[in-house]
Amino acid sequence: MAAFPKIFAGTLWQTNLTVIGTILFTGLVVFIVLRLALARMDMRSPRGLQNLVEWAADFTSNMARETMPTEQSVRFIMPLAFTMLFFLFVANWLGLIMTVAVHFHPSVASVWGISPAELESAKGEVVLFDSPTSNMSMTLGLAVMVWLISHARGLRHPKQWLKHFYSPSPLAVIEEITNPLTHGMRLYGNIFAGEALLGIMLNAPFALHWIPWQTPLVVLWLLYSGFVATIQAYVFSILMCLYVGNKSFEGNAHH
Repeated sequence: MAAFPKIFAGTLWQTNLTVIGTILFTGLVVFIVLRLALARMDMRSPRGLQNLVEWAADFTSNMARETMPTEQSVRFIMPLAFTMLFFLFVANWLGLIMTVAVHFHPSVASVWGISPAELESAKGEVVLFDSPTSNMSMTLGLAVMVWLISHARGLRHPKQWLKHFYSPSPLAVIEEITNPLTHGMRLYGNIFAGEALLGIMLNAPFALHWIPWQTPLVVLWLLYSGFVATIQAYVFSILMCLYVGNKSFEGNAHH
């Protein structure tokens, strides 16, 4: 297991600097792509990035209408769903495109908030660039954010919000606890597992010390992992729409 640079190490506020950096980098990529797509909008003959963004917006709109109970709730969720879908697509692909790590001798004293024991456990490998969604704290943080948004929306109609906890059964309370856990863990598990196995393949020794026997497997796994990364961006986003839609009680509509 690799180590990561951090601040406030050993405290409640311990922060993974690699995750923070890649989150900001992902946001910057999304911002630049959207800015370039909208810079020269052509309503008559859209092309290039504008076509891509318009397709993503239509896709998100259809996804929201399939899961939200009313047009009002669709308008509410659309900006967040579109941003989430785009953000997660980029974030999930980062570790497949490039991973940056530096190596220290395990005997080196504490470096970048990493203790000698952690460095030794990671065999001196410190990751500086990776998919932010391969970190459990990141994905669970997103899931908790969705959970808070859904309940905040439900609280606009307190009676229906309270009723949904015991309808159709009191087990709905347990579901409210497990939903954010499975929501975040599903994304983390798929992205982390894909990148971990890819790393094992890349570090496998060559046959006869010169034949890169793992190359076909790496290519196949990259294609499969790219497919999974794309699907998981969609799965997380549509579940977000579903969870918020289940607590949107406009006009007594309830999914």
